[in-house]
Formats: sequence, structure tokens, C-alpha cells
Amino acid sequence: MIRTLTLSLASALLFVGLPAQARGDRDREQDNLRAAAAQGQVIPLGRLIAEVRSRPPYNDMTYLGGPQFDARRMVYALKFMDGNQVVVVYVDARSGRIVGRRP
Repeated sequence: MIRTLTLSLASALLFVGLPAQARGDRDREQDNLRAAAAQGQVIPLGRLIAEVRSRPPYNDMTYLGGPQFDARRMVYALKFMDGNQVVVVYVDARSGRIVGRRP
């Protein structure tokens, strides 16, 4: 009984620590991204968003915010609203080139 309780408590403590670790990874990723932007290795996010929003057909869509970044591919996923449909645009963080779109 005590052993089961101890294992349950230990498992619970491990799960509680996961969000903090994930947050730490995200903070580290953001720091690396800021440093890369400062060194000119990637285009700053604000400029990327402005460039995409200025291009047709995205200039007629509403930008929804909440960009996501894939550090392995160095690609941002930007969400736009086109009428009643969400459009996700994938943008290379180094070149600003649109590399994909869904749908």
C-alpha cells in the first residue's frame, strides 16, 4: 500500500514538472531565435508578418496572430482568416519565402 502510494506520488510529481521543462525549452528557443535575428540569420518575426500581409491574397485576409515556429525546419506557421476558413501559411524564417500553405 505504501509502495503504491509512493509510486503514485512520484509519478504525479514527474508530470507536474513537465510543463516547466517545456516552458524552459520554449524560452531557450525564443532566446536562440532572437539571437539569430540580431545576427541577421533569420528575418525578425514582425517584418516577416508584415511582408506576408502585404502580398496577395493575404493582404485581403485577417491575420489571426499566435505564430508558431518549427526550429528544426526554421519555418513559421502564420494563421489567416479567409472568409470562414483558417489558412495557415508556412514561411521560411531565413529567406521570408512562403514554403507552403494549408488549405
